[in-house]
Amino acid sequence: MKTAWRSLVGMMLATAVTSTAFACGFCIEDKIAAVYDHAVVTRAIAQKHQVVFFAVEGNIPPGEGSRRTLAAIVESVVGVDKGSARVSVESASLSVAFDPVHAPFAGIERALSRKLAARGLSVGILRVMDKPAELKPASKR
Repeated sequence: MKTAWRSLVGMMLATAVTSTAFACGFCIEDKIAAVYDHAVVTRAIAQKHQVVFFAVEGNIPPGEGSRRTLAAIVESVVGVDKGSARVSVESASLSVAFDPVHAPFAGIERALSRKLAARGLSVGILRVMDKPAELKPASKR
């Protein structure tokens, strides 16, 4: 009986450890990956622009309509590079490129926060990218 019990406990622990190795879908890297577009990043870096990755907080209705609406809101912010917005409703994240010389990051964040607040949404900074192959924690900005 003790051997069976130990085997059961061992299997449960192995399952618990193994399941943590899979992506949770909510960690920062997963949120960034869901909205990362190499062409957008490459173009932005070549123009000395930056790309910012945000987590979207609040209740986002599922579907393509929500994705399109959020992308339009993001691209309506002054200073955002048109065509650069990427939105993932499923992972509740978005990314956008912008010119920091003409529109400082703080202004982009403030304007986006105001526009999304009308829908009961807010954004949290995940990362800012301003150099090739470099992701920086937002707190270092």
